[in-house]
Amino acid sequence: MMARQTVLLAAALLVGGVTACSDVTGANARADGVYYLQSVNNTTIPYSYTDNTTGHTLTVTNDVYSVNSDGTYSDQQLYTDNGSNRSYTESGSWNQSNNVVTFYPSQSSTGNLTVYTATVVNSNVFGGAKTLSINFSGTVWYYSE
Repeated sequence: MMARQTVLLAAALLVGGVTACSDVTGANARADGVYYLQSVNNTTIPYSYTDNTTGHTLTVTNDVYSVNSDGTYSDQQLYTDNGSNRSYTESGSWNQSNNVVTFYPSQSSTGNLTVYTATVVNSNVFGGAKTLSINFSGTVWYYSE
């Protein structure tokens, strides 16, 4: 009886160990998750830039992408426009092919419904956080779970 318990315990540990170590990494990372803006062009937030259309100084203080497993997403950004608090919202659908995520906005507080892509990766460290990077016309926005 003791030998059987030992064999069952060993089998359970083996299966549990394999399952625990089967972390999805690299290009196989699923995009769904909640991502928080960390930096823009390698500058940590808050990030300031001049809007080419208005000439105003915009400072991004927070940005959160919620990428849902049902194929929908939302983006909520907080920023200042020449010192006045503002927010930006966007929502729509998304799909993924390998590590490329395509966002299809159906609502935007600015009216911009341009389709864009992002890259999702998982750090190759066990239990590592996924990252999402979006290149908007040469400006790279970097998000992490």
